[in-house]
Amino acid sequence: MNNRGFTFIEMLLATAIFALVGLASVAVLDSVTRSDSASQQAMQRLQRLQQVMMLLDRDLWQITPRQIRVNGEAPTKVLLAGGNNWLESDDGGISFSHAGWTNPGMVLARSEVQLVGYRLKERRLERLFYLYPDAVTGTEPQVQLLLEDIDGFKVMFLDAEGVWQDSWNQQKYPKAVKFTLQQPTIGDIERIFTLPAGLT
Repeated sequence: MNNRGFTFIEMLLATAIFALVGLASVAVLDSVTRSDSASQQAMQRLQRLQQVMMLLDRDLWQITPRQIRVNGEAPTKVLLAGGNNWLESDDGGISFSHAGWTNPGMVLARSEVQLVGYRLKERRLERLFYLYPDAVTGTEPQVQLLLEDIDGFKVMFLDAEGVWQDSWNQQKYPKAVKFTLQQPTIGDIERIFTLPAGLT
């Protein structure tokens, strides 16, 4: 009867094989975990970007013909304004008034018309808004952070002749507004919003 067992060399070889299999399994698991985490982060960025575009769409769709007053100055005849460094933006900016800020019975200390603006500040896309559309002197807007790590925010305006302008300061609305966001991981994202019929 042969009771021969494993030799020391065979035990070392088996241990080495199991160790290599274990290391490979850990590497595969780590790779899958990293890929899953990266996918979730990318999905969250896309979802956040979609939410921002929906917010822009809602604000522009509810735009209301109302003159803009800033820092307590007399109302201008401009209904929508924007361009490079508008609202102290590091790139493009835009401001206008919109309705639809529901305040039933006027129980809240604010208007139902909202003066809003969008700008890029220190790589952060921000939405500015005032509780009242006629901002008095010294009144600071509320700042809503929309996106971070944004390299560029371009705003263009389509005039009546079908030409894109890089600034707008007229007594009428443009036919459309184009926004271009520059994000390092996604790239350039461009959206064009037409204004409601009857305004342009």
